[in-house]
Amino acid sequence: MKASTTEGLVRADRQHDEISPAVTGLAAAWVAPTATWRQRQRFRETARALVRLPEPQEEPLEVLLAEADWRRLVPPVEAAETVLAALSQETGIYFFPSREWVVRFCRYVHLLKIRRVLEAGAGRGYLAAALAPCLGRQGVAFLAVDNGQAEFASGLPRHPVVQAASALDAVHALQPELVLYAWPPPGQSIGPLLAGPGVRYVLVVGERHGGCTGDPADWQNFPQREMHTLSRLGLGRSGRRCQAATLFCQAEA
Repeated sequence: MKASTTEGLVRADRQHDEISPAVTGLAAAWVAPTATWRQRQRFRETARALVRLPEPQEEPLEVLLAEADWRRLVPPVEAAETVLAALSQETGIYFFPSREWVVRFCRYVHLLKIRRVLEAGAGRGYLAAALAPCLGRQGVAFLAVDNGQAEFASGLPRHPVVQAASALDAVHALQPELVLYAWPPPGQSIGPLLAGPGVRYVLVVGERHGGCTGDPADWQNFPQREMHTLSRLGLGRSGRRCQAATLFCQAEA
């Protein structure tokens, strides 16, 4: 991995010391059925301040929270799922990558000798905004697309790195070696993506063995292995208990 990517992580670590005191936690009481209007409003304001897109002058990686911040923010398991689902609704984001997740992913791209990466279902671009410069410094071509059919329409802006297009059209245009798909819709198979021109791998970030993300049949139909480090980093809207990053590849003929 090039030194500039490592330097980005060092800068993010420095900023972590600055933002940590402000990260106090997201209380489950703020989104409980008995929550007051003031508590719900406080949750919305806190959520949108913590989980936001980078401004043009900001280093995108530094806008993401670190793993230590997520541990402070999110309550224990059962309450975590309630809080993360509410956080997803307020921000229109399904997967909350940490700084460490992005750096580790870029490291895997380097080790796999990938030169072209597509992010399918990129949503508002919370992950794509950080990936684009990191992968660019590695000389990797990157494209992020979204078809605008997300469950939650937050009304919040989308990062300009995300193009309005279908994943299959983007596969044929870019011919990526790796497709990243964080939190695919229930029942949606990665088969058509994996069969696309040039595609070697599809990395799915969601619930283990499908769950409420993707098609559970994919785990029987395609060779795959779990990327354990990526599974432990970041947070999906249903919490870390069932979360997995699974790398699929084409079945041998």
